Amino acid sequence: MGIPLSAAVTLGLLFFLSVGLNEQVAEGCECMARHPQQLFCASDIVIRAKITGKKVISTPHGLTAYSVKTIKTYKSVNKKPIRYIYSHQTSCEVTLENDEYLLSGNVEDGMIFIDLCNLVKHWNHVSSFEKRYLSIYQRGCDCEISPCTGASCWIKMLQKKCLMRVKDLFIIDDEEALQSICLQSSDGFCRWNKPR
Repeated sequence: MGIPLSAAVTLGLLFFLSVGLNEQVAEGCECMARHPQQLFCASDIVIRAKITGKKVISTPHGLTAYSVKTIKTYKSVNKKPIRYIYSHQTSCEVTLENDEYLLSGNVEDGMIFIDLCNLVKHWNHVSSFEKRYLSIYQRGCDCEISPCTGASCWIKMLQKKCLMRVKDLFIIDDEEALQSICLQSSDGFCRWNKPR
């Protein structure tokens, strides 16, 4: 007695989907293009920190723990000093050296986690604009930054949005936006600004 046709089709589809998903994971971490302000606003913590050590923790999923010395806190939901940050051992795992970084992350079960889709930059690679705006990005968190392409980038009627040109989902193509911050004006509209 053979397998019914519908069951064979279902099994075939499941096989191809599982192969496709495994290949997608094996290809690596893919993060959508996001403005530094978006990364700041979406994070529970944003700090400038010096990495002082590293330890691999064996758990069912594996973690890498980094001991940090916080130099400056730009945003934090924790009242306690940050001593450790963690990265899951996945394709989006962060590998840090004993150096200074700008880091953002989120709190899960009382622990701070970072991955490649967060703000993770050597401090000496952070642009002068970002360094200047880090203390005021919080003021723009009520605004939304939306990617656009082509003619859609010319729409100016969006009250709570600033538009940012992208080449595709993964590459920002808007130097003006990268050198600006999206803030709400007195008229209630969000616009790109270059605060002094």
